Amino acid sequence: MEIVEDVVIVGAGVAGLTTSLGLHRLGIRSLVLESSDKLRITGFAFTTWSNAWKALDAIGI
Repeated sequence: MEIVEDVVIVGAGVAGLTTSLGLHRLGIRSLVLESSDKLRITGFAFTTWSNAWKALDAIGI
């Protein structure tokens, strides 16, 4: 019997999309919800600590 796990992720920021990708690679379906109706077309700076880089690297980002 197959177990299906559905996960709803609120927010399509770095954390939400990374969580969705990680779950996908584990075979778990997820739905990402975002309140903004438009994609931001301007750039932004992304700063993080070394442990966060290691976590992102571990899931292939």
